[in-house]
Amino acid sequence: MQNYEKNDFKQEWMENLSLFAREMDYPREAAASLAQSLEQVFKNREVLHILTAADRTYSENIHMDYEKILEELKDVSPRCGIHTYTLHMLFYIILSRKTRKIYEERGIAPEIFRASMMDLHWKLLECRKMFDIWGTSVAQWQIWWFEVRRFALGRFQYELVPFRETYEKDGVSLHPGDLVINVHIPSCGPLKREEYMKSYAMAADFFRDSFKDRPIVFLCESWMLFPEHRLFLPKTSNILGFMQDYDIFREEYNNGDLWRIFYEDYEKPADKLPGNTGLQRAYRSWLMEGHMAGMGFGVFIYDKRVTGEEL
Repeated sequence: MQNYEKNDFKQEWMENLSLFAREMDYPREAAASLAQSLEQVFKNREVLHILTAADRTYSENIHMDYEKILEELKDVSPRCGIHTYTLHMLFYIILSRKTRKIYEERGIAPEIFRASMMDLHWKLLECRKMFDIWGTSVAQWQIWWFEVRRFALGRFQYELVPFRETYEKDGVSLHPGDLVINVHIPSCGPLKREEYMKSYAMAADFFRDSFKDRPIVFLCESWMLFPEHRLFLPKTSNILGFMQDYDIFREEYNNGDLWRIFYEDYEKPADKLPGNTGLQRAYRSWLMEGHMAGMGFGVFIYDKRVTGEEL
């Protein structure tokens, strides 16, 4: 049982933060800022109580009420002088000690733990770009990592989810409730086909027992599957290569994910948007022509992927 007397566990939390920041390649400035904020936590009884109670609860139940704790940290943020996004990041780093043990107990490889926890690295950098704050602005997104329901396997991230619609094509039928592997694409670099095909293979093997004699199906709901990409992205675009594996069965038009392309500039008028990358320039031109952005919903039947290789 962990001892939650302040002097007894302060060193443990600080050492874990230092280890986590090194292992997850946090920028030096970010690690120093988070350490300073954690020192400040120990000077505030209110926030310290929230975090120690959450740490204790997580040790007993990884399916605890995360939303309640995140809201409590948001409420206390103005009184402790630490931004909500920073408190949320510290909260998850504290929990990571137990998460690491769960991976070990379940026989999940250490490299999968590190790859999965690296999501906090990507969100740290996004938060800095968007808000100039070292933290996480999407704390609800992190919950499934700490419930050990979502995993990073190579280039992509995955979790099992029930399909919500009805789909039938090329002899494959999907009905509401059928399990599929949901795909997420972290903002960690270019999409290289060799890397993500290897990632699909890792995920197919990791979740194989959930499919038995059914085809392994990947589901992706993303701005990267926006069908109109074929109209305005260059033919050499890696995004178009990624799209080719998916049968896009539905699309939506909205500009809600433009922040993923333009970050803090995404709300500017189209002609004022930055054009520092080929993707930004292509999107800027598309928007300036009066079009909207959007997203696509697609399935990838792994057994019939373009390589022709069977499982």
